[in-house]
Amino acid sequence: MSKRVDVHSHIWEESDIPPQISGYDSSRSLSCDADALIAAMDKNGIDLSIAVALAYEPDLSDAHIRRINDFVLRECNKYPERLIPFCCVNPRSPHAEKIVAEALANGHKGLKFHGAFQNMGVDDPQLWPIYKVLEEAHKPVLFHSGDIGVLPLNDQYTSVNRFDSVFCDFPQMPAILGHAGRIDFSRTAGLLRKHSNVYVDISSVIGRDPNFQTHPLRHLITMVKTWAGAVNRILFGSDMPLYSYEKTLGNLDLLIAELQETPDPVISIDDVVAIRDVNSSAFLNRYQL
Repeated sequence: MSKRVDVHSHIWEESDIPPQISGYDSSRSLSCDADALIAAMDKNGIDLSIAVALAYEPDLSDAHIRRINDFVLRECNKYPERLIPFCCVNPRSPHAEKIVAEALANGHKGLKFHGAFQNMGVDDPQLWPIYKVLEEAHKPVLFHSGDIGVLPLNDQYTSVNRFDSVFCDFPQMPAILGHAGRIDFSRTAGLLRKHSNVYVDISSVIGRDPNFQTHPLRHLITMVKTWAGAVNRILFGSDMPLYSYEKTLGNLDLLIAELQETPDPVISIDDVVAIRDVNSSAFLNRYQL
């Protein structure tokens, strides 16, 4: 039986919430430790979550990176059957490979890399030794991909155009494009068509206008199904606590309701249900996370 899995959530200490993020939604707290994440998961029927560490500045010291990673690991170890830790790293460090290898040996199951926060393109050669570590360990990397929509962070580092060379050189490294490379879903679909090791998640793929909030998700699914042939590599991800489970699940439920009322020539209700309930669990099983 498949479990409902979130492949994109965050755990962080209060002191490590980036200022760009802390002001993102002043209406609610963005603090998130393991207890807070589990409470939200229980309320919304989420069985497991990948909880990522975030390197939120370009030049965090190795000691700071290790502190962030250790915090995420300790928190996830409170709920080892529910939470899956991913580490972070500063690729500019001469010890970056070692730090990632150590984190994996200590219990982290993958890496989160956020090029916009870290001011580095995902195709920067400094990342190649880190990708090699992940590929050899058969562990995934969760990328921020596409626009971020937060000033003053620069979208150039995570443009979907940058990813093809990464996957050409590391075809066995599992990868998730967080946010599915929004807003350029046609190029995202091309990556899925070409690279079998690439997945995407639906976190924050929600229209800002409530009258059209399902349109981005509908467009993503249409592009991927048309060009890549299937939706099985579109995964459920929330970006908790930045986007609540209620918001992400509500968008899926709304799309299902729209399809019940007006069937779509490309997208089926089963496609949407698989994205919500099946695909992420299959991803965990495939890579033994």
